[in-house]
Amino acid sequence: MLKVQTVDVFYGAIQCIRGASLGVEKGEFVSLVGSNGAGKTTLLKTISGLVKNSSGALFFQDERIDRLSGHEIAQRGLILIPEGRRLFPYMTVLENLELGSYSQKNQGERGPKLKRVFELFPAAYEKRDQLCNSLSGGEQQMVAIGRGLMAGPKLLMLDEPSLGLSPIMVQVLFKTIKQIGEQGVTILLVEQNVRLSLKISLRGYVLENGRIVMEGNSKELLESQNLKKAFLGGR
Repeated sequence: MLKVQTVDVFYGAIQCIRGASLGVEKGEFVSLVGSNGAGKTTLLKTISGLVKNSSGALFFQDERIDRLSGHEIAQRGLILIPEGRRLFPYMTVLENLELGSYSQKNQGERGPKLKRVFELFPAAYEKRDQLCNSLSGGEQQMVAIGRGLMAGPKLLMLDEPSLGLSPIMVQVLFKTIKQIGEQGVTILLVEQNVRLSLKISLRGYVLENGRIVMEGNSKELLESQNLKKAFLGGR
């Protein structure tokens, strides 16, 4: 479904992504993990068309997309839930969710999609008329994911969804993300929480200093001594 082929990305004279290649098949749950500053967010922004690659190519459902704009990529069903949630703070929960289905195609399916989001996140239904700036960080993240689902994603990309959340809320959120994947949504998850993200995904890639340095079955990666030493304190 998604192919990233030997992609290089620069910010000015600084190279952030170095020959990165990865793939996601339809129905898969794939994690992209690595330390802070490894280039994970930059790679997601490149896939989304928000940052342009200097070389290499990106394909989504066999169509080359690195020549498309960000909104054209989103219209094809490749949806990014950005780091930091990026909600409209002075709009209500319901208004933020409805913005996810702004396109004419998705507007016709708004009702069923809203019902699904509220089933996944009952707290969003209870607070649907509240302004988003009145919500806790965990509640805001639920709304951000819900807004992404309202767009009818063929592939859903999540960038650091656990950032700034309490350990209990992280567990709740990851359980729901896993449930979304089990319902048939293809997922690419970017996370600093290496252990937890690999526990709920099928496969994983490890990004270090802009390079993919490891890839494979998530269970095998968790058992890798190299990964344990680098990210899990040797445990």
